[in-house]
Amino acid sequence: MAEIVLEQVNKRFADGTEGLRPTDLTIRDGELFILVGPSGCGKSTLLKIIVGLERPTSGEVRVGGESVTERDPKDRNMAMVFQSYAIYPHMTVRENMAFPLKLAGVNNTEIAARVEEAATILELGELLERKPAALSGGQRQRVAMGRAIVRQPAAFLLDEPLSNLDAKLRVQMRTELARLQRRLGTTMVYVTHDQTEAMTLGHRIAVLRKGEIQQTGTPRELYGRPANLFVAGFVGSPAMNLLPAKIEENRLILPMSEVALPEDFSYSLPRGKREVIAGIRPENFCHANRSDAGVFKFQARLEVVEWLGADLFVHFDVRANTGGRLGALQRELELDAGHDGRLRVVARLGADIRAQEGETIDLSVERGDVHLFDSETGENITPVVS
Repeated sequence: MAEIVLEQVNKRFADGTEGLRPTDLTIRDGELFILVGPSGCGKSTLLKIIVGLERPTSGEVRVGGESVTERDPKDRNMAMVFQSYAIYPHMTVRENMAFPLKLAGVNNTEIAARVEEAATILELGELLERKPAALSGGQRQRVAMGRAIVRQPAAFLLDEPLSNLDAKLRVQMRTELARLQRRLGTTMVYVTHDQTEAMTLGHRIAVLRKGEIQQTGTPRELYGRPANLFVAGFVGSPAMNLLPAKIEENRLILPMSEVALPEDFSYSLPRGKREVIAGIRPENFCHANRSDAGVFKFQARLEVVEWLGADLFVHFDVRANTGGRLGALQRELELDAGHDGRLRVVARLGADIRAQEGETIDLSVERGDVHLFDSETGENITPVVS
């Protein structure tokens, strides 16, 4: 049993910096849980508090129902894998994997059995007598994982373990990590700043910003209904397009088009809310001049066209007031902002569409694919349609 529970956990450093605001979080037994966010958001601090490398200023950490807040890392039965492989260059793969068990006083027969089992799981059997210098980056990372596996911990904690690998190897190792976690069934907490890693690996994800969890949920939940502008702009690649919008006489007005709203739609919004921020995912644009009710339709002059084989990304500008609260929110949240009264919008279209830079094409967006955010707080206020 390795359910990890944080209750009002806070971390304030000696210089007064609040690295982690009071946080409640439950990581389920056997779950692959992701902590994601930009550099300096507090995700590594949170991980170190769980493993015991940092003590919280206040709050409690429980593992399997027992408080471990005051326990040293060695007494928490957790294994941590760092960004740097931290394997000993003078030792063979076998010796590196056996080392923590020797320190723990495990007998040689048990050590040999555990190392062989971990080597089989990680496909390292033919490399056991090699030293790290003779291994690739991916193989070294598997050795680091093997050293953690042999300890048979209650939970694995991984701090950006793939960031030193090249792009192709990262994709391969992501797949291997997901397969490994499913096979072991052990709770795994994984820190990354890469939202693609988070979306592809995690059973659930917590998005952090400035020491505070913005939203926790499955990848589909975070993508389909982001809690606020920060999550909307951070989760998804390319990011969600954010545009100033207005609601007037039951019509939603975007910079490039407008559409009628259902009669009860505006009543579901906060009272008096007429200026909002609209969010549209790139894939929600359609290359068609549709006349259906409830569809925004407009023409776009293409500034940049990117053909990626399976996808076609087209970039176009719309005239919009990029100052005011939208501009302030985008700067505050470190999201891409507009320039010279224009906003750059990106649409993901089918790769079979023939489009050239400078060409004008017809695009449309269904009303139900537009997210609405409060222009003051940035919170998602899109009415939930049953």
